[in-house]
Amino acid sequence: MTFSTKTLKDSQIELTVNLDKEDLISYTQEAEKELAKRLKLEGFRPGKAPKEMVRKALGEQAIKEEALNLAVQSSLAKALAEQKLDVLDQSDFQIKENASDKLVFAVKLAIFPEVKLGEYKDLSIKKNPVVVSDAEINGVLDEIVKARTVLKEVERPAQVGDRVEVDFEVRDRGTVIEGGKSENHPITLGENKFMPGFESQIVGLKSGEKKNFSLKVPADYYQKTIAGKDIDFEVVLKKVQKATVPKIDDELVRSLGRFSSRADLEANIKEGLTMEKEQKEKERVRLTILKTIAGKAEMQVSRALIEKRLDSMVQGFDNELHQKGMELGLYLAHIKKTQEDLRREWQGRAEEQVKFDLIVRTIAKEENLNVSDEEIGQELQAVLQQYMAAGGPEGGPGPGTEALRNIDPEQLKTRIRSVLLNEKVFEFLEKHTKFS
Repeated sequence: MTFSTKTLKDSQIELTVNLDKEDLISYTQEAEKELAKRLKLEGFRPGKAPKEMVRKALGEQAIKEEALNLAVQSSLAKALAEQKLDVLDQSDFQIKENASDKLVFAVKLAIFPEVKLGEYKDLSIKKNPVVVSDAEINGVLDEIVKARTVLKEVERPAQVGDRVEVDFEVRDRGTVIEGGKSENHPITLGENKFMPGFESQIVGLKSGEKKNFSLKVPADYYQKTIAGKDIDFEVVLKKVQKATVPKIDDELVRSLGRFSSRADLEANIKEGLTMEKEQKEKERVRLTILKTIAGKAEMQVSRALIEKRLDSMVQGFDNELHQKGMELGLYLAHIKKTQEDLRREWQGRAEEQVKFDLIVRTIAKEENLNVSDEEIGQELQAVLQQYMAAGGPEGGPGPGTEALRNIDPEQLKTRIRSVLLNEKVFEFLEKHTKFS
């Protein structure tokens, strides 16, 4: 076997492999052995039948096809190993010559670009202190109170503190503005989450009453098309609900879990907020380390890698929308954009992420950081158990079981390997970083 390589643009090479008669005979014999193992002939155990009977039963064409498949796969693997090519993708496979004594094929290979790392050890990075304020704890307590608030429909004028539902139309010089029409729109009077002055116009109305009024939109209003203008409202009050807000007493605290007092609950909230902030700070620090290394590194990011990352980003966004019951096509139509618009907008972010991936990958190789099969197996079992735990009612199959059926085990292992390796690289970098 001989082979040659030709350098192409955009981190691609063309590999040409030549196999002679001796090579082809070897692969043909190997193909016969492999096919014989799968062949069932009456009176013989698999793989034990005479060669002539096996050839007759299989047919020359089946043997040739299997031999060709083995020849391509095996010789390609040998060439890649010998050249130590770090292949990202393969394309444009062509058989240039296929005879009884010669096989020549070519394939285009997208390879990972060379990364020249600058200094990535002993970097100086500033850590931000993690602090949880009383206001943040009280904010969580307010959310707990809101979730336990009891609403009861009443036949009286709306008051501050009530939850109301309204139909409204908003017009600018007689034309309904974009997003300016809604039905059964919920508002809690006093929260002031709507346009300034709107809620005070609702106070005093009864269910079924209609009101027309105008408001001056603040000059710094987020909706720039109406900022600073006088706009007209037509509102119909549909429902008034009195909110009975509970007090955070011992009874309420005990109903939330294993808490003995308000102080115990607040300590638990503070612990949860601290963990959340520590995780965000950890992610910020890691991103800062990567950006610092990227600023010193040299690499040529191929178009193929960027496009592949954009594909992944679009697919991930599509999955997020599906989880919310939305379709990507409808969402894009609503915001008046196309997938190509998204890809253009995400171009810079995709390129940055590709650079980060290449840096992590290169550091792993430089420092001989690896993930063992045992580590992958342990994490795989943990992931599968999480899926199985998401069972259905009364112990029956649930969404986790259904999702498990659609999982490709090898793809899952690849993702697990990537996550574990990334973690090892970050732990190495953090160990060799000076924090202040």
